[in-house]
Amino acid sequence: MHTKDFTIIIPCVLFQDVKDCIKKIRKIYKKIKIIVCLNESNFISKKDKNLKFVVTKYKGIGKKRNIAINYCKTKYIAFLDSDAYPKKGWIESTYKILKNKTISIVSGPHISPSNQNKEEKLIGKVKLSYVITMNAHLQKKTSEKGKFVSFMPSCNWILSKKIFNKLNQMDEKMLRNEDWDFVYNRMRKKKYKLFYSPKTVIYHENKTLADFVLKRFKYGFYMWPILLKFNIFNLYFFTPFFFSIFLLSFPLVLFNEFYLYFYFTILLIYFLTIIVETIRLSTNLNEFIKIPFYMIPASLVPGFGIFLG
Repeated sequence: MHTKDFTIIIPCVLFQDVKDCIKKIRKIYKKIKIIVCLNESNFISKKDKNLKFVVTKYKGIGKKRNIAINYCKTKYIAFLDSDAYPKKGWIESTYKILKNKTISIVSGPHISPSNQNKEEKLIGKVKLSYVITMNAHLQKKTSEKGKFVSFMPSCNWILSKKIFNKLNQMDEKMLRNEDWDFVYNRMRKKKYKLFYSPKTVIYHENKTLADFVLKRFKYGFYMWPILLKFNIFNLYFFTPFFFSIFLLSFPLVLFNEFYLYFYFTILLIYFLTIIVETIRLSTNLNEFIKIPFYMIPASLVPGFGIFLG
């Protein structure tokens, strides 16, 4: 097995979104094949025989990955987001694991880069909270041992092209959450497994608070296609939705004393959870003061996104 057996696939909107990602990949993997599927058609890129751009009108991440797969000629594929880049040894860490026929996907942590400004560091801290990130100890840390897991996001997936095609690729109608659907509505039915490798690391960049909150809102806004596919595992996503409806029910406290106490008891539990997580994540007073202002909107907007979607 060699890096020549792999193609990195990156979906994005504009060339500017993926420009830095490609540069950072090339610092580690000089000749690995890269396919970028994007919407922009007018851009200038350096000549690279192992770099291909595929322009499409489609916006869905899953659709773009499916399109890119059709141009892929290698045995293995590696999914990467345009705002992420690999750590040295990313591809190589999967060689032995992929030889295990019971494993269909190898995934690993997507951690924050070390060279960040203060705002980016705070967002990185907030992403370590279980209020924000599912299985944060797996997604945002490298201290766990390798093991089979139920889900990891597709920003860091390495797998066989044959298996991906055998499972009919990703649902092209979904603009978001295509990876959750792929794992729970396709892989599990065929008894394929996902393996977590702590050495298969990528760096996922953090930007501004506004960008972070907007992404969280979109995460919820495009949730309905997955919620409408009945699956017991999808119940997880109803939590922020029901909480947003609960918050909007505030006028009811004016008409029922019992609901008044119930409403503020739930709010108290929520804010206590935020405080506990803030204490756990803070390393100084400045972080303790600022983290709640990042965590609260980031935890609430997915639910309102689902509500408005």
